[in-house]
Amino acid sequence: MKINLKENKNKNDIEILIEYPEMSETVRRIETVIKSVDNIVRCQDDDGKICFVRVSEIFYIESVEKQVYIYTKDKVYSSDSPLYQFAEKLYNFGFEQISKSCVLNLNTMVGVKAIFNSKMEAMLENGEKVIISRNFIPSIKKRLEKML
Repeated sequence: MKINLKENKNKNDIEILIEYPEMSETVRRIETVIKSVDNIVRCQDDDGKICFVRVSEIFYIESVEKQVYIYTKDKVYSSDSPLYQFAEKLYNFGFEQISKSCVLNLNTMVGVKAIFNSKMEAMLENGEKVIISRNFIPSIKKRLEKML
């Protein structure tokens, strides 16, 4: 892969051109990651202040006791939106539901291993680990195979 950056003072906005020999899942994934940089999610910080987080910065989203939490590399935010809305809205940006209570950004995953009770453990770029429930493993495997 070759990447060229060129400053052009006459441009009003960023333009990205992706040239490829044939359409592949890798090309689609690159497009998705680029688009996720400009997309944001509305949430609240610890003080209840409304803030916006870039989709590309989100590692996973978890529902705990009817409260939804958004995890980034080093911060946790909360949201009033239900988990299923995040799962639907962020699917095209590389997010996948991995349990009834968690949606994972597959782009932040660095590894996966089998653990007890037919579950799997995903290791993330920030060192955290999340559990993939056995009911969601087939869809995760299918999605990961497409990404490779």
